[in-house]
Amino acid sequence: MEDTLEKKRPSGTQESGSWWRILYIVAVIGICLVPLAGMGVHATTQTTENKALAELPVLFDGAGPNPDFLSEAGLWFTDHFAFRQELVAADAALRSALFGVSAADNVICGTNGWLYYEATLDDFQHRNGVSERMLFNMAHNMALMQEYTELLGKTFVFTIAPNKNSLYGENMPERYQYTVAQESDAERLIPWLEKEGVHYVDLFSLFEAQGEVLYYARDSHWNQKGALLAYNALLDACGIEHETWEAEAYDSVCDYYGDLNLMLYPVGAVPEEEIHFQKEFTYRYGRDGATVEDTLIQTFCDGGTQNLLMYRDSFGNSLLPYMAEHFANGTFSKVVPYPMTDLITAEPDVVIVEKVERHLPTLGEVPPQMSGMARQLEGERESALGNASFSMKKEGSYLKMSGIVQEGCMEPEGRIYVEVDNGEGAQIYEAFCVRLTENGASSDYGFLLYLSQLYDNGNDMQVRVLTEAADRLQVLYEGQMKSAQN
Repeated sequence: MEDTLEKKRPSGTQESGSWWRILYIVAVIGICLVPLAGMGVHATTQTTENKALAELPVLFDGAGPNPDFLSEAGLWFTDHFAFRQELVAADAALRSALFGVSAADNVICGTNGWLYYEATLDDFQHRNGVSERMLFNMAHNMALMQEYTELLGKTFVFTIAPNKNSLYGENMPERYQYTVAQESDAERLIPWLEKEGVHYVDLFSLFEAQGEVLYYARDSHWNQKGALLAYNALLDACGIEHETWEAEAYDSVCDYYGDLNLMLYPVGAVPEEEIHFQKEFTYRYGRDGATVEDTLIQTFCDGGTQNLLMYRDSFGNSLLPYMAEHFANGTFSKVVPYPMTDLITAEPDVVIVEKVERHLPTLGEVPPQMSGMARQLEGERESALGNASFSMKKEGSYLKMSGIVQEGCMEPEGRIYVEVDNGEGAQIYEAFCVRLTENGASSDYGFLLYLSQLYDNGNDMQVRVLTEAADRLQVLYEGQMKSAQN
């Protein structure tokens, strides 16, 4: 019988291996402690990411111990640990260089150094498109807004700011280079805008006809030349003579840090080219410290003419200086819903609505806040009661009336009216068509109507919801509503 012999390593080798393991553990723990230990000298106090940093939680408040202290402390540390920006940037650089993917959920790393906003992916792939009814809603609501504006003697223009990858999608990653439907929602919307008679400026065709790229590679917006192209197109559509800036001298400087660039690389981001006109702007803000990022901005220009009201989003940031330089008084608003009382307070001659492509559905979800347009409807009435819901409440200085019509009761482009009788005679108003949710179910056949609070005279109101069907009117709802004063 043979003995089994156990081979043993020399004691010196065994001790050496143990020391290496200890050193490795110490090194790993040390690296992990750096973000905590360094908070005394290099804590993160600001970020370029599109988020607000968590606030330091309190252990005790007026009600006693904070039961969420540990979870809140964890969130606070995640946002504020030392060298966070540098570590985030290093992680992003490694992922992009080695795997061609983004370290930020809302940024897509494209080819040739291009970055795209992840929220535009559905539009790029023509995926999850809205219904035909929703397209009608969007166009119809803009048409009502235009009608209201023009009744007050003002010029109205609507435009869509294209997503970057809708114009320059060749640098999108190959894995995204496919479409689900033939057309995007923006392409599907344009015929509806034409049908509803909306004064629309087509920036898609305009930008596609240019011989140069007019968006930043590492930002989600158009560049300064693109902003000028849009500015000139909008004022041309308004029939306004204006400075085109085409003959103005400018310097090209590599000093622009785009929004996507800073989201992905909070430190160490590489700037790209920006143009700076040598001619100085003369407009001024209505208050000290105002910036183009503010929700509501007023501008004044001594050499300007007429007044402007512009409802806009972040694409309007680079438009603002050129618009402000042309108009004597400018009001630039990101407020949603659009408060149409601005047409009285701002006294504009021109109203421009600019909406980025990826946010188009909001036009059919959050319509302008304005008094309903009165209508005269003729024809026999047919009862179809039980096919619409209805509710009323106060909202600011308005009575807000809303509800949902059963989808099978009308065509995708069917209009909805509300007849209201407060005891002084019945009046019919055309409602906005919107997407609403009731009892957890969403419908594109919702409606919304604003009436002045002055309409409520204290009497109960007789209300009917109507729609047109062939040569007759269908009554979808009928009821009596208590005065909102009671």
